[in-house]
Amino acid sequence: MRIIENNPFRILGIISNSSAKETNEAETYILRYLDIGKSANLKFDISPPLKQLDRTNEIVKDAKRKIHDNFDKLSYSIFWFINGSLADKIALEKLSLEKDLTKASDSFKKGSRNFVISKNSFCSIINYSTLDILNYKSHKDDERVKNAIKYKFQIINDKSIFNEFEELITSTSNKINHKSFIDHFVKNIKNLLIDIYPNKDQNQLLLEIFSEDKVICEDITSQIVSSLVEDINKKISLFGTLIKNESLKTDAEIVKSRSKIIKEAKKLVSETKTNLVKLKKNIGQENYEFSNLINEVYSYVNLSVILCYNKEMDQLNRKIETYNQLQIGTGVTYPSFKLYIDVLEDAAKAISKINCPVKETINNNLIAIRKNHFEGQRRNREQSSYQYSGGSSYSGSSSNTRSSVAGGCLEEIFVRLIGIAIMIAIFSFFGWICG
Repeated sequence: MRIIENNPFRILGIISNSSAKETNEAETYILRYLDIGKSANLKFDISPPLKQLDRTNEIVKDAKRKIHDNFDKLSYSIFWFINGSLADKIALEKLSLEKDLTKASDSFKKGSRNFVISKNSFCSIINYSTLDILNYKSHKDDERVKNAIKYKFQIINDKSIFNEFEELITSTSNKINHKSFIDHFVKNIKNLLIDIYPNKDQNQLLLEIFSEDKVICEDITSQIVSSLVEDINKKISLFGTLIKNESLKTDAEIVKSRSKIIKEAKKLVSETKTNLVKLKKNIGQENYEFSNLINEVYSYVNLSVILCYNKEMDQLNRKIETYNQLQIGTGVTYPSFKLYIDVLEDAAKAISKINCPVKETINNNLIAIRKNHFEGQRRNREQSSYQYSGGSSYSGSSSNTRSSVAGGCLEEIFVRLIGIAIMIAIFSFFGWICG
């Protein structure tokens, strides 16, 4: 919780509404001790529960500079302690002199007057909420932290109370832009949540905390969406570079690398899945931005399959052509396309309820590749089950498209699918290059 631990007022060991004279005296006092190699004993160091500060001349001077501007001074004050009433004075003595956080918290709570925001209660509420946040490691109560932040927001969100707060800290009123201050406060809260809950979704926490403010929630949602889209696009771009480099290799190299290519395609899906789910939650399944990203991810999955599949088909048809011409050997062994089928089945299932252009393409390719796979495996079984003598099961004739296969059945399937696959690959590459 850097906004509290490294708060300039804490570094100087003073409260937020200290006078200019008190601030200068605090700086001088600390620097004199540092000059002789010692640390000054400060009332408002609050250590523990806060970590011990390692003050240096530059850190102390920088702290004073940070509260020179009224906007910054007020921004740090909301996360520190203020003496605004007799209740605050008593509580601050218990905090600074007695080092009793429980008694100080009870006194601040009394001054908060049931946490009804008013001119007489807002300072105690700020103090109570600051103490609750910095003492989180002791109480470990998430709701207390959330409520503490809500209290602070209620104070600054009330324009009249905000003006009272501004005047108390800066001795001026209506000089600080209210909206800018709130925006800055929300940013500070997000950083605070990152410090306290590094393994949680801070954006979701923000939405919970500011759930009653529609404008802030819309801003947070917009930031969430931008961040998610940026991360997804980054992963899509990286995969696009990979598939482009793979496509420049020879047919044999591509076929040899097919497991790697398909593995990377699966990785693209797994690495974008969480963020796509979050994006869907925030903007809806029918949103164009969501469906377009889904379409891009699965277009690349489809392209990776078709790239490898086409090269395997080219190899297979060259083998068939060679066998038909030379009639040497026991026949042609047909490759298994199960790797491609599995990927396309997963893809088809994942986008079955999403309206995106690539869905139909994936389903068509899945049907065609599955047919070729089963037909090829059937031919393999026939070749291994029967002993041929004399004539070959392959004709010696050839066509302008592909070499013929006995019976014509397998040839028809292969020729039709290759035509579809090549067209899909061409369109995918064209869209990818142009995009």
